[in-house]
Amino acid sequence: MNVNRRWLYGGVFLIALGAVLLAAQGDAVDGDTIAQALRYWPVLVIALGVGLLLRLTRFDVAGGMLAAAVPGLLLGGLIAAGPVVAHESGLECSNARAATLTPHQGSFAGTADVDLELSCGEVTVTTGAGSDWRLEAGNGTGTGPTVVASAGRLSVASSVTGHPWGFVRGADAWQLTLPSTPSIDLAAEVNAGRGRFDLAGARLGEVELIVNAGEITADLEGATLGHLGVRVSGGSAAVGLPSQDLDADLEVTAGALRICVPDDLGVRITHQGVLTSTTYAGLVRNGASWESPGYATAGNHADVTVTATVASVDVNPIGGCK
Repeated sequence: MNVNRRWLYGGVFLIALGAVLLAAQGDAVDGDTIAQALRYWPVLVIALGVGLLLRLTRFDVAGGMLAAAVPGLLLGGLIAAGPVVAHESGLECSNARAATLTPHQGSFAGTADVDLELSCGEVTVTTGAGSDWRLEAGNGTGTGPTVVASAGRLSVASSVTGHPWGFVRGADAWQLTLPSTPSIDLAAEVNAGRGRFDLAGARLGEVELIVNAGEITADLEGATLGHLGVRVSGGSAAVGLPSQDLDADLEVTAGALRICVPDDLGVRITHQGVLTSTTYAGLVRNGASWESPGYATAGNHADVTVTATVASVDVNPIGGCK
């Protein structure tokens, strides 16, 4: 009997989890509504306690079912509303503006490395002609970022002022224009903020984008690059792929990932996921992968590996990736 009840309780847990995800995936309930409901999470704790107490009475089966359903509802809500909760947690950083932006500029003599590390604030990266770069940056408290530049390297990092978690006091605002002539390896980390990368025309080697409790948008259409890596933790990322041969590794944990594929690009996505909601619009299943219908005959191919844990992954979502 105990074995049968384990299956029963496991089934109740999965039904509760799947019901919340299905409601969110089918737009019956949006992420904002679920996020608001999660504010009353103590009610679920009370319900869990009631379920456990009932297991000591003649209503033990009903109590066990209630105790199994509550974690499923809570986990499903966290998966569906994770990006919304993460966005709200970094909202103050994302919406703040610096009082004064100070210009920094220089040029690259050849291949260059660009490293960005933003803690609380907004960064916008665009592309300009030539070999010169330009940065306008500031902070709401008047403290600018730490900028280290040479002929082959540019490093920009938020200035830490003693916050125990390493965040600045106040929000950074960065506007960076990268040159299109030299080849650039770009590494950017956005923590509790927002990043927008409009990189049309850029010549890129390695591109590594990391977002923690924030959001990034990377428009790579019109760019050339060797390898793309994206890692999302408790936030969201939207990536528009370029029309070229490409290898990409995308990872999302407790967040959301959107991928937009150009019509003339053949894409193959290999997906590994745990408690993940996926939508592959316009792709077809081929064994363990999802592919563009004309993948085999396409002029350019993108091989993308997606690793998702407690997350949502949407390919070619309605509304796009911008």
